[in-house]
Amino acid sequence: FLNALTQEPAKAAELADSYSGDGIFAYATYAKVEVAFREHFGKPMPVSAVGETAVHRALGFDHRGRVDVAIHPDRPEGVWLVQYLTDNHIPFFAFRQAVKGKATGAHIHIGPMSTRIASGG
Repeated sequence: FLNALTQEPAKAAELADSYSGDGIFAYATYAKVEVAFREHFGKPMPVSAVGETAVHRALGFDHRGRVDVAIHPDRPEGVWLVQYLTDNHIPFFAFRQAVKGKATGAHIHIGPMSTRIASGG
């Protein structure tokens, strides 16, 4: 995945991190993550997408069963979330900036990589 972000592997790590965990992500797991975040920070997790959105469809991604959190992975909340996800074997992608065709900006994508929507032709 990271090599697909750029032709320069060293640059890829600057753009995003990924962790495959156990490869499984369910909404029940998401609820646990959300509760843990609220308990730790005293506020709701800033979720920007639960499942498929118009933006994901425009990018050609099937985002069902995935969650995007509007947190930069290098800020304290992002560092905590990445560690929580890793400790609990939950797959994620942590984008540090926009990546053409992959991400519109910094965020943490919880769940396996979104698959491409099959073209109908």
